[in-house]
Amino acid sequence: MPTISGPCGRARRLFRLAAALPLLMNLAGGAVAAPYLAVDLATGAVLAENQSFDPWYPASITKLMTVYVTLSAIKAGEIRGDSGVVMTPAAAREQPSKMGFKPGTVLTVDTALRIIMVKSANDVSYALAERVGGSLPGFVARMNGAARSLGMANTRFSNANGLPDPNQWTTARDYALLARTLLKDFSGYRELYRTTALSLGGKVIKNHNNLLERYPGADGMKTGFICSSGFNVVATATRNGRQILTIVLGGKTARERDELAASLLEASFRTPSSAASVTIDRLAPRGPVAAVAADMRELACPKRKKGAKAPVGEDLGDGDDQPASFLVPRFKVMDPIPISLGGASDMPDPVEPAVEAAADVPLPLPRPVR
Repeated sequence: MPTISGPCGRARRLFRLAAALPLLMNLAGGAVAAPYLAVDLATGAVLAENQSFDPWYPASITKLMTVYVTLSAIKAGEIRGDSGVVMTPAAAREQPSKMGFKPGTVLTVDTALRIIMVKSANDVSYALAERVGGSLPGFVARMNGAARSLGMANTRFSNANGLPDPNQWTTARDYALLARTLLKDFSGYRELYRTTALSLGGKVIKNHNNLLERYPGADGMKTGFICSSGFNVVATATRNGRQILTIVLGGKTARERDELAASLLEASFRTPSSAASVTIDRLAPRGPVAAVAADMRELACPKRKKGAKAPVGEDLGDGDDQPASFLVPRFKVMDPIPISLGGASDMPDPVEPAVEAAADVPLPLPRPVR
């Protein structure tokens, strides 16, 4: 529920936020259990919050930290945007979602960043980590070092793409710190998070973030899904010069996640920052915090009858024919941005790079050892 406290004007604040509360109650039974957080990026004011310190499996929002570490390496002069990324055999073996590039395929760092933000390609994210960190363990060490420096005290990374790992978790509050820093310290890269599609060799690669084309004003950032995390999103939207960040973890479907995120954005735009009593830097748990990450497998990936069609990644539960509250019919934001392979300044272009077909399927996550 939205944060409401303060010695003066509490009644007025309560009225404002109570008026916005119905916007958040669109889920079955009128109850919202998923961790969520909404922040005014200019002031840091926390406008809505629920269990934002509970540990959660990040899934592909992990790639926002992969981007942060990569952009930090570019800023430090270690690599450049046109430095080469080679698809190694280990990277090529990663599970979907993936591009399916064969080992030896070369692309630039800039192209890799675009691909992991739009396609959420796990193979490209792995290859990029190897280039930036020298190895996957080296890159993961950088990820965890960055998390500590940003104050992400309840986050631990063990891979660069968010594939299932019981030793990788985060919180909504921690990811608010990361997203805010990305947008502030690397403002020149904001297009990465709002790109709706890429085109490669005549093939259009669409973004999983439905909010970009369903919620007016949406301008980022990243979705994530594995069975045990449910459907996650880090989303931003701008209205009348005011930018709001919202994070939703653990939606049972992509549709439910998107509806809650849109409701949080709408409620936040209707709530002045002055109504908030705390900023993201001073936010503390308001009650008990879960000891281990919840497992959403049974809700997000329910067993289906024999012969029934299996869900396909983040497309589960999303359809334009379903009624929506703050999601409008899909509208066009931009044309697909063309990308190409090769073009690296420090290694030869690949010869006839090939792409192997790969299906996007949700993967189960082993239950954590307690």
